[in-house]
Amino acid sequence: MKNKLLISTLLAISLFAFWGFCIITNQAGQPRKYFPQRLPFIYHLHVSTPTEFMPVIEASANEWTNIDACYFVFQRGVNTNINYVANDGVNIVYIDMQGVNFSDPNVIAFSSTFTTTVGGVFQAVGSDLIWNGRDFPPGINGEPNKMDLKSTMTHEFGHHLGLNHAGQPPSPTAGSNGCGPANQNAVMWYSITRGDTTKRNLHLDDALGAASIYPVWILQGTILDGSSSLPLVGAKVKLINTWGAIIGPVEQPFTGRYSIPGIPVNEITIDSTGQYRTVVMHQNFKVLIQKFGYYSDSTEINFNPPGGIGNTQIITYDAMLDVKPLVNFTGRLINQKTQQGVSGNIKLISELENKEIAQFNTSSDGIFTFNIPGDEYYRMVLTLDPPFQRTITLSNIFVGISGRNMSVQLKPASVFVVLNDSITSNKNKYINSLNRLQVAYSSWDVQQKGEFPPINLYSAFSQPLTILWVAGGTGTSNLSSAERQLLIEQLENGNKVILAGRNIAEFSDLNDVLISQYMGVKFVTNNSALSARGFTNDYIGHGLSLPMPGAGKDQLDLHPNALGIRFKVFHYGTGTADTIRLGAVRSENPSKKWKTVFYGIGLEMVSDANCDSLLIRSIRYCADTNYFTKVEDVYSISSIPVQYALHQNYPNPFNPITKINYDIPSYSQVQLLIYDVNGKLVKTLVEEAKNAGYYSVSWNGTDNRGKKVSSGIYFYRLIAKDLKTNKVFSETKKLMILK
Repeated sequence: MKNKLLISTLLAISLFAFWGFCIITNQAGQPRKYFPQRLPFIYHLHVSTPTEFMPVIEASANEWTNIDACYFVFQRGVNTNINYVANDGVNIVYIDMQGVNFSDPNVIAFSSTFTTTVGGVFQAVGSDLIWNGRDFPPGINGEPNKMDLKSTMTHEFGHHLGLNHAGQPPSPTAGSNGCGPANQNAVMWYSITRGDTTKRNLHLDDALGAASIYPVWILQGTILDGSSSLPLVGAKVKLINTWGAIIGPVEQPFTGRYSIPGIPVNEITIDSTGQYRTVVMHQNFKVLIQKFGYYSDSTEINFNPPGGIGNTQIITYDAMLDVKPLVNFTGRLINQKTQQGVSGNIKLISELENKEIAQFNTSSDGIFTFNIPGDEYYRMVLTLDPPFQRTITLSNIFVGISGRNMSVQLKPASVFVVLNDSITSNKNKYINSLNRLQVAYSSWDVQQKGEFPPINLYSAFSQPLTILWVAGGTGTSNLSSAERQLLIEQLENGNKVILAGRNIAEFSDLNDVLISQYMGVKFVTNNSALSARGFTNDYIGHGLSLPMPGAGKDQLDLHPNALGIRFKVFHYGTGTADTIRLGAVRSENPSKKWKTVFYGIGLEMVSDANCDSLLIRSIRYCADTNYFTKVEDVYSISSIPVQYALHQNYPNPFNPITKINYDIPSYSQVQLLIYDVNGKLVKTLVEEAKNAGYYSVSWNGTDNRGKKVSSGIYFYRLIAKDLKTNKVFSETKKLMILK
């Protein structure tokens, strides 16, 4: 069966986002492979091969030969004068500098592999390679006008041992069918460009593709429930310090070859059969079996060294996991401001499997209770009503084998967004911006709620409160007299108001006290400018260029009856003469401590980046930094551990970051240190006195100098000295970085 590499120079620079390896099969899905008795694969260079090319070609073949996990061997034979493809028992490698074998000048090379199905098996019996040196001259130094010899030869030798292209060509005529998901860095990626030297060495995907056809080491087994002996569906078989491969279903061909895709993995999920089977890349590694709600199991796997051509070692590792006991996880959601209970919805999600485990709706007392597996990490997702942030996520909550009681102190938000715009996309503009900015806010959608926020709600927020009120419309300001009066009362109470939306000024009466005296502006005309510019040195507007095509821009002027000090934020147009055409103004009254920002537009008119800048600067101006910018700012966990504990990092293995949780039951001097396998200190994560509590710290794989450490095994140690009793606690655990 032929295996042709048909790549035009135009298509070679059009790369697509797939990666992985792909094994050539017949229609029944049997891999095309050389049987052990036909190995080693002896290839013969044509006598005309330039001398300087020979070591490069040998190095290309050795890329595959040197894979420990693959027993296939390429071996160079004597030179030959055969210069054409034939099933003659001679595996030729011929660089055709005259191009006599190529009627199509777009073909770089073709690899013809002869097969047989005698006895019902699908095996290769011979393979030839001919390179179009006339139209694609080979180079060994990465010359931009030549095809890199090692990159292309390594790719072609991959075809000889039975690998197809990775990555889907754009059309059936552009080459054989590809498969994915995959990586463009793989040698078997279908296209190679002139001068490209990035594919001289095998990628993990390439090596696992070869090992899947000619495996040296295979790990297999069955994972069962310890109580029922039934398959433990969803259990994870984690390969630590090695990689395995998952082989997919047969894919229909674009040409005459069928393929099966392969994906490198270090985690295999158990299906209804309870069984797993995978080739592995390394002789020695660790296997960890995990399933939420079950005690994990692990073992060290030690294969023998490679045994040569045709020798495949198989280790069977079976596991039966025992169920963890159910425990009580109780607690209370508490309003930090009033110390009263908070009603809301709580979702518990397994950190191990990222799967929802349970839900609970608290009543007004805020008390919650779950009956869940102990000795597990959970993520709590709280969904709350104003005055609290709508959604709060608490990560890596550890519930021990004896359960846990945990109180969550919730801080009312200091930013309240009132959305009175009927257009969903307009409202989303503000919400998406605040989410990107990580501002902790509470929101009220007037259309969804069917009413405006009740008057007694505003005092429930953290004070001073910044109100972002989004109103406006094509024919109305969407501000009633009652709403204007409410905002005035909030300002008189020392709170802050940011007001934005189309035509608010235009459709407000000149006697409107909110707009004229507190915002300090009046409507002049509709402005048709296509852009605006911030005033130099203004806290909000400085340096901003604001393209804003479309209608609905209120041009403003300063009102003579203003109650505060006013500052110009931005103006329509970009020239000096345009600076009287105001588009936004801020105002403040130092004695009464109120501030306003008024936009003569809806911020949906500006780009996302400009919307982010305007909102975060407006909030900072109004709040004087008295606002929450992280989820951690709006809650605290008040329960205290009963003993010292160092928990296993998660995830593990990891790349690029992992979390380490530890528990401190009393005021202690704490050190958390990272060591390498030689006992050398790599990183000091914590070195300070800590009050009693649950703590979490992240490590990004850098040492004390900020330099990334290499892959491998490391140890982390918690040393805690109780500053009351002087007793010292110390515990060490192992973690692993994979890159």
